[in-house]
Order: sequence, then structure tokens, then C-alpha cells
Amino acid sequence: MNTNKIFEYLQELADRMGIRIITGKGDFNGGGCRVHEDIVIVINKVKPIEYQSRTIVEGLTNYGLSDHYLIPAVRSYIEENLNIKI
Repeated sequence: MNTNKIFEYLQELADRMGIRIITGKGDFNGGGCRVHEDIVIVINKVKPIEYQSRTIVEGLTNYGLSDHYLIPAVRSYIEENLNIKI
């Protein structure tokens, strides 16, 4: 599975978890936060796709990523390429 498909899958997973993803460009790294009662992950669309994926995964791990099913290709990508254990 290529990195673009994995990125799309992660965005869909965030949506299923009720987490909104906001994209922007500028001088920021991105990450997860709460805005009132909403959980939001902000990603910088200028950064490489791998960095954007890492930002989403790090945000999702704060809100129960391990409680959700991940297809094996995505789980493997996260653990091997992003060095994040789920």
C-alpha cells in the first residue's frame, strides 16, 4: 500500500473516531488539540506526506488508536516506518 493510500486511510479513521482534521500551510508543525468539545488534528500540508501521516497517527494515539481495527498494511507502516508501537 503506498503512502498516499495510507494517508487517506488515516484520515478516514480519524473521521470514524470523530476527530476532525484541519489542514493549513505555514510555519508550524501540527498536532492534536481540543477546541471546546471537539478533538482536532492540525496538519501542515506543506510538509511531506510521511510527516503528515505521523502527525495524524500521533494525534490518534492520544485518543484511543489501539482500540480501533487497523488493516495490516497500515499497522505495519505505522510500526515500521513511523516507529510508533500500537
